[in-house]
Amino acid sequence: MTTAAPTAQNRSPLHKYWVILSTRTQEDMTYRFNYVFGAIFRFLPLVTMIFLWYAVYMGRNMAPINGMSFKDMIVYNALMYIARGFSSVPGTMNDISKDIKDGLLNRYLIKPMDYFGYQVMYRLAHKLVFWYIALLTFPFVFWFMSASGHYFTHWPTLWEALAFLASLVIAFCVGIQFCFMIGNLAFWFLEISTFLFVVMMLEFFLSGQLIPLNILPQWMHQFLFLSPFSYEGYWPCVILMGKVPQDQLLPVLGRGVLWVGVFYAAVRVMWRMGLKRYSAVGG
Repeated sequence: MTTAAPTAQNRSPLHKYWVILSTRTQEDMTYRFNYVFGAIFRFLPLVTMIFLWYAVYMGRNMAPINGMSFKDMIVYNALMYIARGFSSVPGTMNDISKDIKDGLLNRYLIKPMDYFGYQVMYRLAHKLVFWYIALLTFPFVFWFMSASGHYFTHWPTLWEALAFLASLVIAFCVGIQFCFMIGNLAFWFLEISTFLFVVMMLEFFLSGQLIPLNILPQWMHQFLFLSPFSYEGYWPCVILMGKVPQDQLLPVLGRGVLWVGVFYAAVRVMWRMGLKRYSAVGG
């Protein structure tokens, strides 16, 4: 007795998103050597950061800054490459706004799929290829840092490791949803390139990528720690470094999940409102 191959009618509704993910992954793997060089040279700015922070700490006689020692600062900046590797989705804002402005959105609206779901799968494929390559290069860099300068002195507990992995998922969700919301502003504004630049600079600072949020003035901490952008960089790093007490891991992750839910609701509301204003010109 033979079984018929699944047809388009009886396939899962999620199958089309799997096709997008797998197809895009295969396309990116064609240029995997670009990812190899990108993963290797990604750490070159870290050398500059080491000298910069060494000069800062030397001026303080190597005294810690708000509990962050010199080695903590270097580890934080190294781990930021992992955190931002999940939360950063370069080009997403521009691509979405271009699709809307140029009428290219038409080709997606006539297809039986969700545009937001398409963008998630498209960007996730890039992440899968990037981390496939990164797993071959990043461990060597971290091992070298540990062997040469003994920077990594904290071995995370099981709960910290699990919380770190969960925070990376939150980082990706926050990053892609925020980019989608900002890209959707093209429904209301003809030109948003300047606004995109300002938003990206603010996100760069509020995520803790520029400097750790906990060394900023105390009066800013409550806002910075509770903001959704802190989950794009700061929280994953300090969780793995053991800077978050064990009893605070779940509350921190809980707030992150809450922000993911808020952003998802905002994405859906903006999308529905935007489509009402959309004029299918061009494409």
